[in-house]
Formats: sequence, C-alpha cells, structure tokens
Amino acid sequence: MVKDRIIIIGSGIAGAATAYFLTRRGARNVVLLEKDKIAGAQSTGRNAAILRTMIPEPEINRLARESADFYHNPPEGFSDGPLVDSVGVYLAAKTEYTPTLNKWCDDNPEAKPERVSSKPIYEKIPILAPGLETAAYAADDGVLDIHAIFQGFLRGACREGAKLHLNCEFRGLEVADGCVRGVDTSDGFMEASKVVAANGAWISISSLFNGYSLPFTPYRRHLLVTEPLPEVNPRWPVIWIIGEEFYFRPESGGLLMSGCDSVKVSPEQGEIVEQAQLERIARKASFWLPSLSVAKVAKAWSGMRTFAPDEIFTIGADPRVQGLHWVAGLGGHGITCAPVVGTIAADSIIYGKSNHPAASGMAPDRLLR
Repeated sequence: MVKDRIIIIGSGIAGAATAYFLTRRGARNVVLLEKDKIAGAQSTGRNAAILRTMIPEPEINRLARESADFYHNPPEGFSDGPLVDSVGVYLAAKTEYTPTLNKWCDDNPEAKPERVSSKPIYEKIPILAPGLETAAYAADDGVLDIHAIFQGFLRGACREGAKLHLNCEFRGLEVADGCVRGVDTSDGFMEASKVVAANGAWISISSLFNGYSLPFTPYRRHLLVTEPLPEVNPRWPVIWIIGEEFYFRPESGGLLMSGCDSVKVSPEQGEIVEQAQLERIARKASFWLPSLSVAKVAKAWSGMRTFAPDEIFTIGADPRVQGLHWVAGLGGHGITCAPVVGTIAADSIIYGKSNHPAASGMAPDRLLR
C-alpha cells in the first residue's frame, strides 16, 4: 500500500483548498481525482461569486468572516491581483421581515453588521421599488474573483507536489479490515492510506462509499444574467432581500439575479435549467426592478448546493473506518468559507484533529448518532 498517499475525490473548491493546505503542512503525495475534463466545472464554476459574510448560522458566519480575512490579505504569490471587489453587501427586509433581520444581527454579535435604514440602498439604486425598511450592511463584502481564488488553491497545491488527474471518475471506496485501501476509478484501482471525500453533490451517491456513506442531499438553484442595461451602475452593491429571497448584483453590464429556488435533485440533474424557475426569477425582478421588466436574458444556468440534514458543514475523520475523511455539505458556502474549511480539513488529516473552535461541531460522527 502507498502509505503516505492522500487521494482527494473531487477537484472543486473543497478539494482544491484541502490540497492547498495539505501541501502547506508537508504532504507531498496528494492526488486530486476529477471526473470532468477540467477542474472546478460543477458547483465551483456555477455560483454567484458573492462574498457574503453575513450568514444567519453563527458558526458558518464565523468561518465566512475568517475566510474573508484570507481573501482580503492572501499569501504572497497566491494571486496576481485582488480577490475581492468590495462593492458592499446589503441584507434588506420589508417591514414584516425586519424581525428576522434583527434576530440574525442579535444572534451574530461578533459579526458587528452595520444596521441601517433602507435609505442608502435607494440612494445608490434609485430604480429599486419601494418597500424595503431596514438593512444590515457589510462594506468589505462584495464580488469574488472565483477564477483567481480557485486557481490560487489548485496551482498552489500543484506547485508543492500535488497531482491532478482529469477524466478520472471515482467509482468506489475500497476498505479492508477497517482501513481504507484506496479507490476504484475509471483508470483502475489507486492505492492510498487516506481518502478525502470532497466531491460535492456526488457525495450523496451512497453506493460509492462501500457502506460508509453519510446522508447528504443536493439541491438545485438557478441564476441568470441580463443583457447589458444602461440603467445599471457597475459599482452598485450586492442586494439580498431576505424573506423575499431574491438577490442581484451587477455583472457584464447587466444584472446577475437569483430567486433562491431550492429543489432536491440527483447530481445528474444539477445542470438542468427549468424555464419555470427562470420565470420565477423574472417575476421577482419585475416586482423589485420594474423598469427592467423587459430586459432580455443573456445567460441562464443552474448549480447545486449540497447539505447534511442539519445544514452544518461536515469536515473531519469518519469514526467507522480508518483513513476516510469528509469535506462535504458546504451548502453553497464553499467559496466563501474555503480558506478555513481547507485549513480545518488539512489539520484533521495530517495531525488527527483541528484546534479550530468550530471543528468539533462539524465532525462526521454527529451524523451517525
């Protein structure tokens, strides 16, 4: 057996960030398996590219804020330019949803969100329909350079010896005598002493894990980008209307929008675009941005967000079999929280545990109780 080989299933943001921090801790025999012909083509490459650290769940909120520090101050050589365009993010609410917004702020005192009225939103975006009452504002949040972030993790790992195997499909986990032996792939069997399950929505296919699966469920969400619009100022902030569950931000001269749909799917259904969901986005956009109701769609797509039953990340060693580790169920926050997720995962794999305060609450054993 290749005792020091660590195989990471999936080369999206979870796998790439884990590989990056593993190599920073001295691991040199790290292999990333990717079933597609390019890395990061699934959920990593199909998200909204929003850095939103204001997240209602306190532990995920904390990971997002810590990761934002990494993005604002990346290590030397990680990227050629800034990773964040800090246009600001507003979480805004109508009167009936103001208590929801206030509760989020109260539950996350360490986040120190700036509580404001809706006035600055309307000053910046005059075409927005009336009805918003209050907001929480994060001036340093904004738009992420997804390509630079992903390549920073992936190339950084490969520069330190990690290997990327493209067009190599994971077909099953091999276990003997309570220990991981390796993985079956479309290229044959690959030995390893440690296997990291970081393959996004495909982690929900229980048959792949030889009786050691965990309960994950992928959900599909749609996004679209309008044609270029003269009314849109490219420096507008990101607006996320809670309760209504609608967000938008400038993109390519138009607006990127989502109606925050959440439909349970199988991984193979994840890229299907449903016209009914695009019409749902259009209805919300027509209400909140009525002057843009005739705007044409330049591009539409869908992506997947995968959750554990409690919607908390799952990071750490599986207690049932030696050598199996999980970096899973990131639920749409994979990019936002990747630096801390990768750090916790790498510490667990290399040292046997992570000392991060959130690590114990994300351990896989909670899903077995």
